[in-house]
Amino acid sequence: MRFRPFSELDLEALNRVAGARPLSLGAVRHFARTGHSFLAEEGEEPLGFALAQALWQGEATTVLVTRIEGRDRAVLEGLLAAVVKSAYDAGVYEVALHLDPAREELKEALLAQGFTVGPLVLAVRVLGSRGLRGEARGVLE
Repeated sequence: MRFRPFSELDLEALNRVAGARPLSLGAVRHFARTGHSFLAEEGEEPLGFALAQALWQGEATTVLVTRIEGRDRAVLEGLLAAVVKSAYDAGVYEVALHLDPAREELKEALLAQGFTVGPLVLAVRVLGSRGLRGEARGVLE
């Protein structure tokens, strides 16, 4: 299994893993430029991806993983390791992501890669028509 940066040419492969929430070309173009986003693959078969970017927090920079998808825990662990290495190589010493508690496999992968889970909770308010429909998924994930 290999983990590599992706480009807009990988849109179809990424969306084979994205499931019910496909990625737009604009999102792929953006995350392809960050230096912290990766595609996991075995041969030509996509197995997962991590979308991450560095964010300046005023005093420090954090690499924020906004979305991570993987076919199994090993893929998730590999993607997390790739993001952590890219952050370290860039001199960024904080990596974070918001965890949906229903994603037990991702929680296990995070713990296996040395992440601390909790106790913070993500509060979301979606504005506009999506908010009127009560949608809250997809924010920072």
